Amino acid sequence: MLKTTCPKSSLIFVIALALMTIVSCSNQEEDKKPAPKPEAFTAAVAPAPEPQHVEPEKTDMPPVEAPGQLVLSPSAETGSELYTSWPLIISVSLWRKALIPDAQDILPAVAPITLKAKQGAWRDALVVEVRNASDEPVVWPLHPVQQPETSVTLGVDETASAQWWLEPAETQELAPGVYALTVSFRPDAVEGLPSSIGSDRFHLKIEKEPASLDQATATAKQLQMAEFSLFKGDAKTAGSLVEQLLAGEPENIGVLRLQAKLLMGEGKKLEAANALEEALHVYYKKYPKADPPLGLLHERSEAMKDLERKIIKESGPAIQ
Repeated sequence: MLKTTCPKSSLIFVIALALMTIVSCSNQEEDKKPAPKPEAFTAAVAPAPEPQHVEPEKTDMPPVEAPGQLVLSPSAETGSELYTSWPLIISVSLWRKALIPDAQDILPAVAPITLKAKQGAWRDALVVEVRNASDEPVVWPLHPVQQPETSVTLGVDETASAQWWLEPAETQELAPGVYALTVSFRPDAVEGLPSSIGSDRFHLKIEKEPASLDQATATAKQLQMAEFSLFKGDAKTAGSLVEQLLAGEPENIGVLRLQAKLLMGEGKKLEAANALEEALHVYYKKYPKADPPLGLLHERSEAMKDLERKIIKESGPAIQ
């Protein structure tokens, strides 16, 4: 039998040729596949960052406080606590923030603010808002003190005020709790309002009147009733209540101050000054280490204003 042999080099060539054919076919198959999308490639290499939380824009930003800014500050003439069945007097003060001097100690020039009602009195444009502890609006039947001024001008050192009241029978219907009171202007009712107005918040605690009152509480109620009577223009009733209180508590500072106010209203400045002097004497005796009672001192100063000159004038003819 005839044998044929294949050189070793020929065998290696055949194997190499076969491998090249396989690789070529594989590349052709890969070329037929669609190219990956750029975004898919990017996502695989560098994932997109998660969206960051952005705070919502605040729409209830408080007004910017600035020197000379107009501010409305409510308070209760009868204090920050009230029993039902006691009278309530709410006041608001309009004032300007103090000016701040510059590096040369010069105060900036600030023009006065003039507010004018579009109709009626300027105080009619004020609104008292009452909210309970849950921040829900509450309607109280407040009575405004009627004053006819149609406009008011406020310089840096000038103030103005407005007042409202509730009768004891009306406070009896109020629910006990803590209330927040603010006062603002109706912008459609007044001209000259500045773009930024500060508004303070006053908190009033209302409690149900106890069924039985101790001596101190009973005196406090009677004093508030006397002040309320004078507030409403009934000086006769107020004077009668003051006399009853002084008969039982002649050293009650609050009663002495109210007595002086009644005497000032009657033009009896000397008697008013004496009542305030007695109130100061009681204060220093009860509170020897306390700060000076600036309110009492101011009231006495007002009562004594021009008093000495008046006495000299009246006694002049007799001396001659």
